[in-house]
Amino acid sequence: MRTHQLLRTGILAAVLALGGTAAALAHTEVRSTSPANGKPAKTTITRTTVTFNGQLRSGTLRVVGPGSRIVSRGKGGRDPRNVRRLLVGLRGGLKPGLYRASWTIVAADGHRQRGSFRFRLRR
Repeated sequence: MRTHQLLRTGILAAVLALGGTAAALAHTEVRSTSPANGKPAKTTITRTTVTFNGQLRSGTLRVVGPGSRIVSRGKGGRDPRNVRRLLVGLRGGLKPGLYRASWTIVAADGHRQRGSFRFRLRR
């Protein structure tokens, strides 16, 4: 009887350990960007966003344009209307060309992540 109880306890511990590992390895993922990654947009856009599949504690979003010129207004941050989204305003007078948006987040589980996406602006 005691051996059976120890076996059940061991199996339960193994299941919990594997389940905890799977949860710890899960990362917050990008669900969408605006402008869309790799797609063209008009030079009249006023903001850039990145939406994730989970809540964010904090984050920054910066956009660099042609000639390595920073075109975002400030560091950006979590959208006050959506805890899963980063948002940053863009300066006026944007020129056609290739732009890169770089983000850094701290997810709700405490994991720090970073990434980027590109888009092209046209008239």
